[in-house]
Amino acid sequence: MKNGDAFNAFLEETAVFLRDYTVLDYYREPLGEGTDERMGEIVARYGAATAVQRERFLATMEKGSLSLFGIYGHRAATLAVRQQSRALLLRGLVAMGIANYVVPPKRNVETAVAIFHHCARKLGISPVELFDEAAQVAPPHMTTFFEEFGRRPDITLSRYGWQELRTPEGVRYKWG
Repeated sequence: MKNGDAFNAFLEETAVFLRDYTVLDYYREPLGEGTDERMGEIVARYGAATAVQRERFLATMEKGSLSLFGIYGHRAATLAVRQQSRALLLRGLVAMGIANYVVPPKRNVETAVAIFHHCARKLGISPVELFDEAAQVAPPHMTTFFEEFGRRPDITLSRYGWQELRTPEGVRYKWG
């Protein structure tokens, strides 16, 4: 199978997987279950694609499907801290870039990604390096945003309305 054919098959499989999946379905699923793994695989494949393929991926995603990447991103950040995983944190941040391919007028993207800045520091990772790496595969309008946000010294959870909670399962992040 030629690479273009394989990528087309990936696009079709992803669209079918996401088509009937709702935000509410995803919120109800236990953290780290099958959908998180599948979304992580999709994000990893997106990150390994060429710039042209990434643009095709983004252009083919339905608006409702983009929201699922935002949910995955926050779930991945939580799992990254619990598992001490830089790769998972990066995958979550890349997913936030996908989720914000189309930015609705009232969305505050800073609030959505502030958790990654915090989690990077918590894991001993440079936020600058993490956000710069995510910027390499981010949609074009998110590249500069990621690069600049990763360099900001004033990012805290409380400033953006986040709380870090201790639960029997491990750390959990709650907004609001």
